[in-house]
Amino acid sequence: MPLLCGVERITKADHAYAVAAAAAHDFNNELTVILSSVANSMMALEPGHPARPHLLDLQEAAQRCTRTTSGLLAFSFSRGARISPAPFESLIAN
Repeated sequence: MPLLCGVERITKADHAYAVAAAAAHDFNNELTVILSSVANSMMALEPGHPARPHLLDLQEAAQRCTRTTSGLLAFSFSRGARISPAPFESLIAN
């Protein structure tokens, strides 16, 4: 990557990888809340409760999203992206 005054230039692709990593990181945080809430709800319900199948569906869908998010993070990091300390919203505003 070319240097300019001792500072590494950031390409559009680098920015895209960083945005993808930040989005995946934020999404993963939200999925953690969802999975925790589902697990707590499942423990609070008796085995035959009619909401259990729906909660299991929700849990499975969130776990699939978690795997997708992990793949996106791995892809972004393999391209050299780093998580930005800036909020995700500020990264997509540009």
